[in-house]
Amino acid sequence: MQLTANHGEWGRLDVTLDDLGCDRSWAEIHRVRGVELTCPECGGQVHARLSKLNTRHFYHRAKPPSCSLANESLEHHLLKLELVTCARAAGFQAELEVAAPAGDWRADVMVFSPDGLRLMALEAQLSPITVQDIAARTALYERDGVQVCWFGFRPRPWVGAVPTLLVQAPEDRGQAWTVTAGLARLSTRPMNWSPVRAALRDAVAWMLTGRILPHQPLSSARRVTHEDNSYEWAEGWIRSWNDMWRLWWTASTYADLDAECAREEAETRRRRQAQEENAAWRQAVEDKEKERKKAAKDRAYAAFWSRTGLDQRQWKYFWGLAELFFALDLIFGAPDSRYGDGRPVYERGGPDGTQWMLVGVACPDPRRLRAWAEELALLVPSHRDLDTLANRAWAPFQVYVLNPDTGEMYQERVLPAPVVL
Repeated sequence: MQLTANHGEWGRLDVTLDDLGCDRSWAEIHRVRGVELTCPECGGQVHARLSKLNTRHFYHRAKPPSCSLANESLEHHLLKLELVTCARAAGFQAELEVAAPAGDWRADVMVFSPDGLRLMALEAQLSPITVQDIAARTALYERDGVQVCWFGFRPRPWVGAVPTLLVQAPEDRGQAWTVTAGLARLSTRPMNWSPVRAALRDAVAWMLTGRILPHQPLSSARRVTHEDNSYEWAEGWIRSWNDMWRLWWTASTYADLDAECAREEAETRRRRQAQEENAAWRQAVEDKEKERKKAAKDRAYAAFWSRTGLDQRQWKYFWGLAELFFALDLIFGAPDSRYGDGRPVYERGGPDGTQWMLVGVACPDPRRLRAWAEELALLVPSHRDLDTLANRAWAPFQVYVLNPDTGEMYQERVLPAPVVL
């Protein structure tokens, strides 16, 4: 069943138009002998007739197996007829089965702009087709400056890969065709796309007048869901959970809002990345400083062990003798240049043991004694160290000898050597 034919003199005939599109009447071709009509696709002879429902159409006397117009299903025929009716109802000139000048595409319905240029192809796609093939056919239209929308009845792998509307025919005469998938609106609280139900006639009018356009989501909102967040037609409904529509029809205001949300998200990501990079830089600086301090501390400890001649075992005993002698909970700091490269000694106190009070210096370098030596107790591991400090004293020093090898513990107040005149 097809709706167009060619006449040798009159040109192209369209039975959906009262004048057949060429200032002729149905009576001039229906059951009229001598009228030669041919198929626009295969060139075979066709004839005009009425269906049981009194629908005008053309038919091949001998149906060619390779002619798509001759083998068009009733569903395809009805959808195509509805599409051309919707376009004309919107005030546009629309023709059926219009071929490209080069012959590499044939539109089911071609809608023309007021200046007569091809505006949009409305394609009923009911037979199986791959995503690659329908994308290639869409590219041919785009090459020739023609927009296109593909219409179907049920989910297919290609829907949403190209501009798509799924539609539903009315159950009863007089009811309207409806759009079941392919239209969506965007909300921002929370941000998500939600499905829009509409009459097919309205949707066609909106797309022809530019009120809706095919839009590929730019922001993080990539699904079309109901208010309860259940999936509608944008994901998980074809063959696998990963199948999803990549674009859908929406109003330009929603497309602009989506683009603005995408810009804000990009700016948020940029700021977050800058913050992370800045934090990483600060962390790198801190790590480098920690490494520097650790290296300096390691060098200070190495110099301390070398200068004092103590090892870790002896130091453990030295520490224990100090706590036993003073009857205090003591903490020994790292070798500190402020205290002659000796280790500051702290008394740990307070209710939770976090309050430290400086009470002495362990094993300072006698050559680097300063004023603090007059006020703080000096802890040394041997009498020899005591003698060395005594030779350096310029004021009274309080010195404690804690020998880790013998367990000897005693204190002595060292006085400066008398000045010889």
